[in-house]
Amino acid sequence: MVSVKTKLELIDTITGLVSAVGDRLRNDGEGDAERDFMAAACPERLQQLVRTLPTPTMHLLAEIAEGPVSVVGLAARSGRLKGTVSKHVQRLVEAGLVVRTPLPDNRKEIELGLTADGELVVDLHRRLHEEMDRGARDFLLRYSGAELQVLVKVLGDLAGAHKDGVRLVPPADRP
Repeated sequence: MVSVKTKLELIDTITGLVSAVGDRLRNDGEGDAERDFMAAACPERLQQLVRTLPTPTMHLLAEIAEGPVSVVGLAARSGRLKGTVSKHVQRLVEAGLVVRTPLPDNRKEIELGLTADGELVVDLHRRLHEEMDRGARDFLLRYSGAELQVLVKVLGDLAGAHKDGVRLVPPADRP
């Protein structure tokens, strides 16, 4: 006999699954496969660094790779507070991944750039994301176009929702 769930039972199941998927995408509790991937592909001298560099710091390093930028510009580019960015930049400078260079025309302005090791770590980070994207694409290929359209709709609505206190509120165009 086929079990037919009520709409509320389906919603409860979906809520639990969304939470489980979020946990799975963050880290599956079985070590840190993302850090292992990067460490395996880099020189031994950088392995400990890529294993311990915080993810937000790694993402700021990738932002710096987009072109020379100041701390203020990096904060604006990344949508983070200047003080927070400054602390991450200091960590990157100390790790030998970023250099600060004064601009010749402006004594106050400091430009951030990557060292050779910084470029290497950024490339490893990019390759990590490419591999993750390939894995997601390969996983999703098992579903029909119609199933994927429903998933796109639901995830799009979730991404467009906002929070009112602790309640999730759908985008304005849907009741």
